[in-house]
Amino acid sequence: MTSTAPRTTLEAIKIERGLTWRDVARSVERASATAGGRSVTLSEDHARRLGTRALGEVQPTPAIARALEGAFGHPVAVLLGPHDPAATAPAGRPSYQEALTMAAEKARHLALNMPGIDDYSLLEEELRDLARAYPVQALPELINPLVTLQDAVHQAILTPRRPGDAAQLFSIGAVTGGILAKASHDLGDPRAAVTQARTALILAEQAGNTTVAAWLNGLMALIVYWDGRPQESLRYVDRGLATNAVNSATLWLESSGARAWARLGNEEQATQSIHRADEIADAMEPTDLDGLGGILTFTDARAAYYAADALSWLPNHPESVGAAQEAVDAYSDDTRDTWAFGDAAGARCDQAIIRIANGEVEGAAESIAPVLELPRDLRIGGVVKSVQRVGAAADAASDSKAADELRGQVEAFVARPLTMHP
Repeated sequence: MTSTAPRTTLEAIKIERGLTWRDVARSVERASATAGGRSVTLSEDHARRLGTRALGEVQPTPAIARALEGAFGHPVAVLLGPHDPAATAPAGRPSYQEALTMAAEKARHLALNMPGIDDYSLLEEELRDLARAYPVQALPELINPLVTLQDAVHQAILTPRRPGDAAQLFSIGAVTGGILAKASHDLGDPRAAVTQARTALILAEQAGNTTVAAWLNGLMALIVYWDGRPQESLRYVDRGLATNAVNSATLWLESSGARAWARLGNEEQATQSIHRADEIADAMEPTDLDGLGGILTFTDARAAYYAADALSWLPNHPESVGAAQEAVDAYSDDTRDTWAFGDAAGARCDQAIIRIANGEVEGAAESIAPVLELPRDLRIGGVVKSVQRVGAAADAASDSKAADELRGQVEAFVARPLTMHP
């Protein structure tokens, strides 16, 4: 009988965090890139061999060793040695990596709150980095930097003789608040999300920034859509589109309208919204938000995902199968700048729903398989709700062994969503 006890500390960390060996390999690769030194490539199989001592006492290359230490916060001798329970204990003395992380947070807080700064470029640079990290990194890694940034912006706003460009500062505050609203949504708290977004909208209006205001209306449309309120989502869509601008924010709004109409069962309006979104995509002008990138821009890939999401509510629509495949293809390459783990997962769930409606339960299981492998810290609210929709579709399907297995897999996945209190 094979023992299930972890053979190394690295394997214990993998189990504790609900990771796959592919996740471990990607974490090591990201750590090497973040460190600014030589980037390394680590295959899933090599990570497994290291973490299970399949290679015996063979040590990794120095570059991989440094990346392992950076990714998991312990010396490589501890990580690849016999399981040390102290290294995976939830409390106790912080590791050297945690200490360095805390030091970096303190330095960031000091830099963002130094008095006498007459421009807000540092705040904007921090915002850009966080916006680009949000679609590809686990949310727990981003909460502290986001809160630190928001604190710095609020302190600057409340400073009596505030220096610098007030409109720029209020815009940064509005967008930061919007990203934190998305974080609340991703943690399953729509009420806190709407509160953050409404406050952010006030700041955008104070700044006179109609682009940010439109983006925030798109965000609120997203929050209430996933909270089961498509009619309210349409109100935010209409409010955001009132500017008559043609940019990525309005592309988001029109795409959001498509899936809200589809959820209400209005195929005609949903189809019209998808076509209008296509027209905007062909004619839109770049904005400052596009320059910041990441979660702040609405790409062609995201538009494809939203179209598939809309048509998953209308699975017999003649364009549903093609739209789902287009969305999955748009997120097939996780090295592209436009890739986002949440949207990639949503696209696969939409394809699974459409396949189930067409009697292809086994095909649906194939579509959703990569989603079900996501580690717990990537199981954000929208991903969990998308997976739940697949489960509901499987429930409505005719009884079969494949449908039963799929339902069981969905139940296991949604039972362990992302939470800040594991």
